[in-house]
Amino acid sequence: MFWFPLALSGAISQAIYSLSIKVLLRKTPPFFLAGSTFLAAFLIVLPVILVTGIPPLGPGLVPALAVTVTINSAATVLYYRALSTTDLSLCVPILAFTPVFLILTSFIILGEIPSPAGAAGIFLVTAGAFLHTLHSGKSACLRAPFQAFLHDPGIRSMLLVAFLYSISVNYDKEVVMNSSPFFSCGIFLFVMALVFLLIALLTRTKETSAAIDPGATDPARSSPQFTHSPLFMYGVVGMVLAVEGISINIAYTMAIVPYVISVKRLSLFFSVLFGGLLLHEQQIRGRMSGALVMIAGAVVIGLWG
Repeated sequence: MFWFPLALSGAISQAIYSLSIKVLLRKTPPFFLAGSTFLAAFLIVLPVILVTGIPPLGPGLVPALAVTVTINSAATVLYYRALSTTDLSLCVPILAFTPVFLILTSFIILGEIPSPAGAAGIFLVTAGAFLHTLHSGKSACLRAPFQAFLHDPGIRSMLLVAFLYSISVNYDKEVVMNSSPFFSCGIFLFVMALVFLLIALLTRTKETSAAIDPGATDPARSSPQFTHSPLFMYGVVGMVLAVEGISINIAYTMAIVPYVISVKRLSLFFSVLFGGLLLHEQQIRGRMSGALVMIAGAVVIGLWG
């Protein structure tokens, strides 16, 4: 059960990361922001790698790393797009679909099969994701979740991110198994930083002109802004990324991927909470009810999965 608090730590870290990125995207080009935060996270993990040493590297490291970096690069672009156009409390919970996709992808890629209780918890998480898209008040109807998926580009982008993550997390575990939790986290962050900084360099003019206008697409105009220097904020976000990566990688060595990712999806609860308290987003009560159902699913997985 020690994997459970590790996965929970990853969940809290991811919620803080999503909140920070949503705020920073208002004034920072997305590719540069991604590259800078990944680089900051790598520099934080690097001393740990130097202390623990480079582990024996398995033959599957490079292929698995190549696959997960490719998939995560596409997922990061979609993730940032969703955060820049849709409420934090609405789009992030869509990631709860990842465990459902994982039932299939983990069986095909890793041969991992959840127990009946674990599968029940995974589907309970997904039921909560359905509930959270219902509109609050008299306008609530069963068509509302489907309408949200059809008409909100941020939700569609995040659903695709959930599917991409269901594939990439299996290769994330392969990277861990062919190295170590610390080394795998560091090498992944380093390569991701190189990819996005290179893209930012090649598209710097276009990216700068396309930077998010906080008044154009974000309804939470009155939410607080970060007042620290950009370099300091990149370091803070990098620290959050490092904690998330190390926690989840260690958890991968103790439990099967669907269980770890299901608990990590508790980040949606904290994202809904942050969206209401810090970004002043609407319909939080209805979204929180869906989040509570997802928490019940994660508890089932943690206790009986």
